[in-house]
Amino acid sequence: MAVGNFNLQYAEAGEEGKPTIVFVHGTPGSWRSLGRLMTSTRLNQQARLISIDRPGWGGSPLLDKETEGSFAAQVVLIEPLLRKLKAESGAQPMILVGHSYGASISPYIAYMHPELVDGLLMASGAIDPKLGKPRWYNRAAAVWPISRMINPRLIKANVEIWGVYDALKTLEPWWQTVSIPMVYMQGEEDELVHPRNLDFAENFLPKANTKVVRIPAQGHLVHRQQQGLITSLALELLVQSAEKVGAE
Repeated sequence: MAVGNFNLQYAEAGEEGKPTIVFVHGTPGSWRSLGRLMTSTRLNQQARLISIDRPGWGGSPLLDKETEGSFAAQVVLIEPLLRKLKAESGAQPMILVGHSYGASISPYIAYMHPELVDGLLMASGAIDPKLGKPRWYNRAAAVWPISRMINPRLIKANVEIWGVYDALKTLEPWWQTVSIPMVYMQGEEDELVHPRNLDFAENFLPKANTKVVRIPAQGHLVHRQQQGLITSLALELLVQSAEKVGAE
């Protein structure tokens, strides 16, 4: 999808004219990170499936830099595709399924473009601003000569992490205004994103339209190890979002 001279790459499965599920990967990553879910027969029967390469990753290289650390700037480059998909569906529901960093930026997309997003499934992502701050190793990775010894993909990921706190602070008052159905899921043994984000989801996201799923003895890789659960939750969201859209 072209935005000026920038092209956002994505993979797709399923048929045009159905509701849409858009998968948003973490950092580092590519469309393949969540692309495994696109082979689900259950999902293909109910929705058009899209998995994007976020700006700066995979087949979506940025024109003037390696990585874009601003959520808002990334959303500017993602929005045209979402608007196109929404139109092609005949304004049927569109839900975002994000993992890790993708679960943090997905609600920001909904914040900036509520007319496009009808449901959110956030898996193992930081949503509590206090827990989205860079950690000691993020600070270390930004300092020369340590940065010279780190894999370039991790350096790019580190740049993105520095934008998380500010974006989540922006979202903090927004959560209580959200009326679309949402799911926040995370493993209680997540080693990369603090499991206390589950507490934030339970305490600060609107209870009437939010489902919080705690997964005992589960680490960060829910997108690989809990594909059946993610599939079922995504299908639930599709039903709920369709009922909400139909009632409006």
